[in-house]
Amino acid sequence: MKTKILLTALLGMAAWSFSGVATASWNTGACPGSGTAPCIETEINGNTYHFNGTGGHADIWHGRPAAEGGGDFVFEGDNVDLECALDLNCTLALSGQVKKCLDSNDEWRIGVKVTSATVSDGTFCGSVSVGGFPWYSKDPSITSHCPFEDECDNFIPYDPSATTYVGNFGSIDVSALGIGLVNDEHVENVIFTPGVGANFDFNSDFFTCDEEAGCSIDGTLTVNNATSLDIK
Repeated sequence: MKTKILLTALLGMAAWSFSGVATASWNTGACPGSGTAPCIETEINGNTYHFNGTGGHADIWHGRPAAEGGGDFVFEGDNVDLECALDLNCTLALSGQVKKCLDSNDEWRIGVKVTSATVSDGTFCGSVSVGGFPWYSKDPSITSHCPFEDECDNFIPYDPSATTYVGNFGSIDVSALGIGLVNDEHVENVIFTPGVGANFDFNSDFFTCDEEAGCSIDGTLTVNNATSLDIK
């Protein structure tokens, strides 16, 4: 099914992408299945890794395991429709990292950081420039959606029974053909589905900090350099 995304959306999706240069270590094997802290697990090339649920590895950004070449997790989607001053249908890829951390109330939260994006295929897609990196996830229940910062209290609450996580992402800049379309804006209610074929689903306008809507995005990006990325 064709995904609808504003040109701005393209930027927004880029914002969802996990990208980072430095990556922290992972433990080999699957999550142990015990402990009250989140356990993040990934499978790549038939090998399983995790950073554990006992509280270790807290507040450290993680890209792909070094044993699998390191780098960031990449999420990509075809037929992403960008709707703005210019409507486009493109392939969007976002790169980024994930971490778990304890907030000021000693509650666990999940953070996502997007550091780069590429836009390709389709007419004029190569002219799209996405910026404002890094973008950070934010708990959508926080009334003031801005700012978007590397701050644990702002990240998405961990729920051991959750099958999906919902977050806002920003701050995003997007331009095309030299025309600014999105400036310091954010997307809302992005849905992350962990597990095999982990993906981000975007269906949002781009909003200013005053909640004024402009361009929009509607599309799904699926991890393309790992079999799975899970939160347990």
